Amino acid sequence: MPHFTVAICTAKRPAMLATALDSIVKLNVPDDGTLSVVIIENDRSPMSREIVERVQATTQVPLKYYLEPRIGIPYARNRSLVEALAENADWIAMIDDDETAEPNWLVQLYDACKSYHADVATGSVRQIPDVAPPHWWKPLSSLGKPTGFLRRDAYTNNVMFHSKLVKADGMALRFDDRLTFGADDVDFFRRANGKGARIVTVADVSVVERVPASRLSVRRVLKRTFMVAAANAYLGVLRDGRTGAVLKRVVSIIRRSLVGLLLLIVGLPVWLVKRVAGEKLLFKGASSLTKAWGSLYGLSGGTSRYYGHVDGG
Repeated sequence: MPHFTVAICTAKRPAMLATALDSIVKLNVPDDGTLSVVIIENDRSPMSREIVERVQATTQVPLKYYLEPRIGIPYARNRSLVEALAENADWIAMIDDDETAEPNWLVQLYDACKSYHADVATGSVRQIPDVAPPHWWKPLSSLGKPTGFLRRDAYTNNVMFHSKLVKADGMALRFDDRLTFGADDVDFFRRANGKGARIVTVADVSVVERVPASRLSVRRVLKRTFMVAAANAYLGVLRDGRTGAVLKRVVSIIRRSLVGLLLLIVGLPVWLVKRVAGEKLLFKGASSLTKAWGSLYGLSGGTSRYYGHVDGG
């Protein structure tokens, strides 16, 4: 009888966490297995403990709350792995605190692992804005691959993996605590893949992510774009060395810089005549330049402070 543990890391978003937990405790469990949930609050004070206790009072699903005072996403994620192993988890699923899952979420991920002899299964995220989004905003796209497609990475926003990835007598993997600014989940699953873990796409399994209004401003969107580019470039430096990372990215940095400048130059006069079309061009140009600058920043050893600000509540 397999035991499944769902791990949720949270920080300063008690209301969102409550909604996420309400969906998790309603999950169907595969193959007559058992379910437990571990919640890791990444803060110096327990803002969300009462939320967990309130949800626990309404369900038979065991919820375990832990405070991780070392600030940084990989510290929280590693603590969740430790506590999931303490639950004797055979399978560990991860979801973000601003997301909700459908009742068959675990079942579908587990079925995919069995059907395709996979160690990891991952699905998409469907973003729902709290307010009408700007016309230039684009939600996350689907994974774009059929169920069973072999991947080399995954994200912790919608994933299930076998506990052998993290057990001492297995792959003994942990999230790299140098990556406190992003990309630690991509790195984790790429290392798992490098050790032989099979990672598959599950096309029809998505979770719903709430997008607060604060994340829909131009400034915040570009900051996230910068963070992702910087994190991936910095990860490249750690894994390939600075020279190797620069050689892999120099062409794309030049291309994005030139394309970005061209779009800004073209977008300004278009904006004067057709506002919406011009804004789209200007935003694309700014995004392209931001990706280039972020990559340069990451290659130089710089890291983003994007997660220092918490969106939502």
